[in-house]
Amino acid sequence: MRTIGKVATWLEVAAAVYSRDKRVSLRVHPLVQAADEIPHKRRDKRYYGITVDGRWLFSNNGRLTVLRGLKTVERFADLIKVPAYESGEPAQIDVDCGKTSHCISVDRNRALHG
Repeated sequence: MRTIGKVATWLEVAAAVYSRDKRVSLRVHPLVQAADEIPHKRRDKRYYGITVDGRWLFSNNGRLTVLRGLKTVERFADLIKVPAYESGEPAQIDVDCGKTSHCISVDRNRALHG
């Protein structure tokens, strides 16, 4: 899948928390490498992408934000102060943590690492 059109950024999501008239809609999508692939059964190993008001979330380095495992998703949502997120449909996206994706995981101390 290739992203076309506007994207969301971390700064935009963080700023939305302080805007009283704007509520962001956050959806979390399991990412699959091929159309016929079933998302990995272990939620702690699965890759997730995020859409904000229908736009894919990118980091400041221009790469798609990819979160590894539901614990990382939950910690990320907690840090940007989004009280709830919706489950999105699986998306076919090639994840390459070294080139096209900004992959993030959480450690035992709940710190995010990219």
